Amino acid sequence: MTEEEKETKKGNFIEWTTFIEDRVDEWSKSIKVDLSNKLNYSPDSLIIIEDYILSNFTKDSLSDEKCKMQIDATISYYAETLLRNLPESTWFLDIDDESSYYYNLPSIKTPIGTMICPHKLLPRIIHKNKGIFLFDFYNKRLEFIKNPETY
Repeated sequence: MTEEEKETKKGNFIEWTTFIEDRVDEWSKSIKVDLSNKLNYSPDSLIIIEDYILSNFTKDSLSDEKCKMQIDATISYYAETLLRNLPESTWFLDIDDESSYYYNLPSIKTPIGTMICPHKLLPRIIHKNKGIFLFDFYNKRLEFIKNPETY
């Protein structure tokens, strides 16, 4: 990737992270009001968003262009929820290591160095079909942050 392409990727990443709340707000106007009112960026709301995901997406729909905006808003919501609730975590974009699992994907870097790629979580949520996968995922990461020696 050229330096110019890297700068473009960085700019796109900054724009994507800057306007997360705007995308989520716009999307929340298109869903049921009772669901929208429960999306408050709390850890408990991860259970609610996972239920929405399992009710509205399939493995096949993830590649459907018609679902792109809805998928992006959903990912944006749970990513922002994780970011707000995992202490000292920050957005991160790896555009240097092309062999990295996180290469060119918006990710969350925790204070103990673990990475979370929200885009890679969506297929796992659907595959696991648990209803509490995101909530459990969050709690495990929080425990690692509080007790890094357990990681």
